[in-house]
Amino acid sequence: MEINSGDVNPGDIKQAVRQFIAENVLLGLHQTTIDDATPLVTGGLIDSIGMIGLVAFLENRFAVEFMPREIDVHSLDNLDRIEKLIRKKLAAPETGFQPEVR
Repeated sequence: MEINSGDVNPGDIKQAVRQFIAENVLLGLHQTTIDDATPLVTGGLIDSIGMIGLVAFLENRFAVEFMPREIDVHSLDNLDRIEKLIRKKLAAPETGFQPEVR
């Protein structure tokens, strides 16, 4: 099933990520409030293995695919950045493989 950016209501992406973190990362052990700008990776909530789990969740939940270069601290460090990345992916047409030009 393909999802486009028009199918995702404002706040849906951030709420889905908050729920994923609460259930799979925090495991109810911490009473942590995750704001839109809370640093997830640089703040120590998510480690490198957790980033892989988050990416798998995002790919499955929003029917997007991450390129290896997109899996980094910068793009996944807070809910604002994650939402921006997912919305960009949902808005972009599938063009197939395109090698990176340097």
